Amino acid sequence: MRRLALLLPFLAFVTFAQAALPFPQAASDLKPDPAAHFGTLPNGLRYVIRPNHEPRNRASMRLLIKAGALNENENQRGVAHFLEHLSFNGSEHYAPGTLIEFFQRMGMNFGDDTNASTGFDRTIYMLELPDTKPATLAEGFRVFSDYAGGLLLLADEIDKERGIILSEKRTRDSVGYRTIVAQLGFLLDGSRFPQRWPIGEVEVITKAGRNEFLDFYNTWYRPDLMSVVVVGDVDVAAVEKLITETFSPLKLRAEARPAPDLGKLTLADQSGVHVFHHPEAEAPETSVSIGTIQRYAAEPDTAAVRLKYLPRTLANYMINRRLSILAKKEGAPFTSGSTSVSEEFDFFRESAMTLTCRADQWADALAVADQELRRALEHGFQPAELKEVVANFRNSLEQAVKTAPTRRSDSLAAELTSSLVDDEVFTTPADDQALYGPALERVTPAECLAALRAAWSAPHRLVMVTGNARIEGDASAAIRAAFEKSAATKVAPPEVLADAKWGYTDFGPAGKVAQREHIDDLDVTLVTFANGVRLNLKKTDFEANRIRLNVRIGNGQLTEPADKPGLAGYANQTFVEGGLGKHSVDELRRILAGRTVGASFGVAGDAFVSSGNTNQQDLLLQLQLMAARIVDPGFRPEAARQARKAIEELYLSLEHTPRGPFTLEVSRILASGDTRFGLPPREEMLKRNLNEVKAWVTPELAHGYTEIAIVGDLDVEATIAAVAQTFGALPPREPRAALEDRRKVKYPDEPFARSYSVPTEIPKGVVAIYWPTTDGLEIHRTRRLSLLGLVLSDRLRVKVREELGDAYSPGAGNNPSDIYPGYGYMTANVTIDPPRAQLIADTVIAVGADLFTKGTTDDELARAKLPVLTQLRESARTNQYWLGSVLARAQERPQQLDWCRTRYSDIESITKSDIDALAKTYLAPEHASRVIVVPHRQPDEPAPAATATAPKPDAAKPAAQPGAPKPE
Repeated sequence: MRRLALLLPFLAFVTFAQAALPFPQAASDLKPDPAAHFGTLPNGLRYVIRPNHEPRNRASMRLLIKAGALNENENQRGVAHFLEHLSFNGSEHYAPGTLIEFFQRMGMNFGDDTNASTGFDRTIYMLELPDTKPATLAEGFRVFSDYAGGLLLLADEIDKERGIILSEKRTRDSVGYRTIVAQLGFLLDGSRFPQRWPIGEVEVITKAGRNEFLDFYNTWYRPDLMSVVVVGDVDVAAVEKLITETFSPLKLRAEARPAPDLGKLTLADQSGVHVFHHPEAEAPETSVSIGTIQRYAAEPDTAAVRLKYLPRTLANYMINRRLSILAKKEGAPFTSGSTSVSEEFDFFRESAMTLTCRADQWADALAVADQELRRALEHGFQPAELKEVVANFRNSLEQAVKTAPTRRSDSLAAELTSSLVDDEVFTTPADDQALYGPALERVTPAECLAALRAAWSAPHRLVMVTGNARIEGDASAAIRAAFEKSAATKVAPPEVLADAKWGYTDFGPAGKVAQREHIDDLDVTLVTFANGVRLNLKKTDFEANRIRLNVRIGNGQLTEPADKPGLAGYANQTFVEGGLGKHSVDELRRILAGRTVGASFGVAGDAFVSSGNTNQQDLLLQLQLMAARIVDPGFRPEAARQARKAIEELYLSLEHTPRGPFTLEVSRILASGDTRFGLPPREEMLKRNLNEVKAWVTPELAHGYTEIAIVGDLDVEATIAAVAQTFGALPPREPRAALEDRRKVKYPDEPFARSYSVPTEIPKGVVAIYWPTTDGLEIHRTRRLSLLGLVLSDRLRVKVREELGDAYSPGAGNNPSDIYPGYGYMTANVTIDPPRAQLIADTVIAVGADLFTKGTTDDELARAKLPVLTQLRESARTNQYWLGSVLARAQERPQQLDWCRTRYSDIESITKSDIDALAKTYLAPEHASRVIVVPHRQPDEPAPAATATAPKPDAAKPAAQPGAPKPE
């Protein structure tokens, strides 16, 4: 699908109509998925029913209203999103304040199984039903019917929700959000979009009367703009009957209005260079961009149209590969970069080349963007470049076909809904392969160049700099001068790519199986090789043509040197980027193009972990890659260069966001100063280097305890043989070390209180409350503490969100360690309005104290337990569960097999007295520690006025370290 380059994920996609909408296939030669049943009721409401059997006995439902913020009048800015909230606050069949609890009693989680979203052009309601019994399906449709035409929109409920909307607006506020708002104002100047951000205006949120809500609801929530999507383990005829009975009574409640005029595009008519600068001193990096905006009118989704854009897509892939290679070179003035072209909203075409960099490198990064764009436009592409991206594209098509039989209903429902929003035909992976496969065989570098030139044919260039760059004097003039200086530089053709051959096929004689056991009731095979490598296998049919792997080696962060804090995070950042001894990361991408292989690497709390996904065809290559990472890691200097850039961006971000103190100080306080928790100060982190990683990691990889878990669509004997040729051939492995002295971590003896003031203009803070609990090694207790955390979280939802209106998404949960005996804590986190920080902290502690004193209720326990039981039923048919929760340590910790056997019955058996006893043990108010982070606006010179670029990719950063709390 065509997607917006610069403005995602803040924009949605739009098509307006006033009569019953035809399905996209009506104007196309493309065939829709034959398994999907399409229909339209006499009142204009469309529906799609698509049977699907993963997960078993569940259904995913969507209600789409093709109306959003763009449909609002000036006095309704924010009403479309506000209405989405009010759908949970009283309707014909569900009294105010009862719907969330109703869902919970059905076994559904608020947020995960029942949610909604509002965009510029659409509102989508989502339900993930816990089962497909007729009564459950009927209830789901009744909820949707109430959303569609039965909302009460009571004045007191509107007033009560205002604070929650303002809390959401505050929660979403960030330098990134402010930047994208400014960019949109520049790029789409003259259009309706900059004036219709879905979150809305404070004036409307706080003062809009019931009439404004009724007007929008009655005008735009009408059947001819609605679609119902049902995907799941359902009978089509039965569901169609329910849809017909439920939604046929829907009628127009107001006179239909014409679709809003989207306005004009001021920049589309311009030529020459247009400069935009938007400074955000608190941003962790600078973003530079070159782009164009052109008018675009809707095209039907046909085979010809899809094929027309294929060469352009491939061209963008090739440029992105070039940028990835350049970013790793010595002295590269940017961290990351990407380019894309897309058509959106049946309104405009946008082209963009965007790079991120340090504040002082903006001019050099802008030169790279300009020259790499011109290099592609002037000199085109090499056959070797095209061969790589075509191989990857072809493989993605092939894998989509092979995995199609076990696609999950929620993702299919999302795809179907998007196809209706985007007016695109919902085709099958097989038909996509049949369409694109022959075209990929024929496509040439010249066609890709021609497509790229057409995309960049506008007579203007939009040159944009945003973020933390401080540009002296006239910023626009400086940016223009830098661009014009680069534009005067001639560009040479790209360097010729050298061929490379995979260098890791022989690890020595295949290992012998020393022991093998089959666990019949779990259908799990446990193998031990003569060299000590452990292998745990399970063949499943949950994901067609997919195999998931996990390798745990050595002791991980347990042995991180105390005098080198942050080394685990630095290793996470550099190990994979360092490539292999024989191949750089970029060589690996060329060598492995078209194959389903890849291996991550991370430092876990008690092991070094490598994981990946593959299939039977590529399993041996996947294992060779994972074994090569163990025996011959590259530790190449480009990894250190990239890591330094990422670390600098990370710490700049930590300085100006509420999460900073939690990462840098609080996580370590919670562990009584243990340096393995959180991140060290910036100057200490910047001392870390590849030699330290190599000295720490290499001995453990060479001989450390090794346990491999493999789950999926596999052949057991072939998998054992492939492991024997790779990991089974490695030098002998050591037994698992106890390391009892390294497993000692202590929660603070006394409760603590910390307050932090973060220099930021973003008016939001964070309150976090901690109660010491214990470890997760006794599963019976751990399960009950988890349910206690769910009860506490739900009480915070009721008290802090619903009653006080002071938070959008307060939450709580238990954080037990399975590494450090006795260590764990319950935590509650709330993003807050800073002046109310102390009140919210006191309120959270009081909610915990009420649980401590009075315990829970039977209804609260049921509403916490039933969604968990739904999740357990579903997870039993997922490879992720078997890989991560059961087999990853099945030989190191055989008790995990018993945990698997007892988890459902144990959760069912949990009683109110179990939860009350734990609340009485752990939630005493005198045990609570509190952390408050609020903004502090430091005096500074006024920031230069915005004078508008594209959103940046997420800043690379060291992975979160085990044991560190996540307050947001």
